[in-house]
Amino acid sequence: MLGAALVGSTAISMPASAQTVAPPCEPVLDHATAEIGHLARFNLGPAPGREGCGLAELVGAWSPFGLAVMRSGHLEQELRLVLDLPPAEGEARYVAWVATPALDRIEALGTITPGEPFAAPVHWNKMVIVVSREDGAPAADAPRWSGPVVLLGRSRSALLENLMGHSIFRRAEM
Repeated sequence: MLGAALVGSTAISMPASAQTVAPPCEPVLDHATAEIGHLARFNLGPAPGREGCGLAELVGAWSPFGLAVMRSGHLEQELRLVLDLPPAEGEARYVAWVATPALDRIEALGTITPGEPFAAPVHWNKMVIVVSREDGAPAADAPRWSGPVVLLGRSRSALLENLMGHSIFRRAEM
């Protein structure tokens, strides 16, 4: 599907995007790892009414076969985050969370300090990263964030949609 943008008096055709992608986070780009491909790097954008940005990188564990896989069949990789956020006030802190795109599984990654690199293991291919401002450290068994969400980001693979339910894949009944 194509959209059109009007620049001056000239219409320019460009691809229309159903999924918005956060713009690059200029203050933290110097933390980007050179050997990480663009598909393994994504930006975190501010939640509505919030300010800030972040950079996320997925780094696969070393394997002689290309991808390291755990016994469970999940990928073995590390998520690296750097955030540009205002300092947390008082007892508040920023906590990073990883979730599946359907939000049916959510895990706390840990407390993160703006401007400082943070790394945690993740095991999903499609993921949503949520950064919330919490009043204290979340309990180890916390099911999800309780404070306001300040940043959101999706891995590149989470932007893909499953089209198997689309009508072009259905068989005509005989």
